[in-house]
Amino acid sequence: MKGYVEHINIKVSQPEKTIHFLLTALPEWTIRGEGKIDNWFGQPMHWYHIGDQDSYVAIGSGGEGQVPDWQGNASGIKHVGIVVERIDDTVAKLKSAGYEVDHWSAEHPYRRSVYFIDDNNLEIEFIEYLTDDRALRNDYSQ
Repeated sequence: MKGYVEHINIKVSQPEKTIHFLLTALPEWTIRGEGKIDNWFGQPMHWYHIGDQDSYVAIGSGGEGQVPDWQGNASGIKHVGIVVERIDDTVAKLKSAGYEVDHWSAEHPYRRSVYFIDDNNLEIEFIEYLTDDRALRNDYSQ
């Protein structure tokens, strides 16, 4: 079996906002699990798994402040990339819910991507591949 990313774990101050953002962009995803931990290193935490049966984003409550700015030099997550079938549909869903595009990636003949920043300052990249050829998808010389 090949390795793949099953999940990423993120702690944010207001998980409901990131959950709303993700479920708006990806309505086929669900809250596939959640629970509470009374004492997570001295703090209570409510955790959620948002995704499908193959992969998910684990989101924990109780983060202090916001996720570091993706343009800064602080350690931490810069963005999370999620593949979608039709990027224009994803953008339309998010815009209709009041989210604004932060920026689009550079033009590429075999992929398109767009970046949004949620209300916890977490940057999410949505990618649409325009070919099934993995070598072309992953060509960075374009």
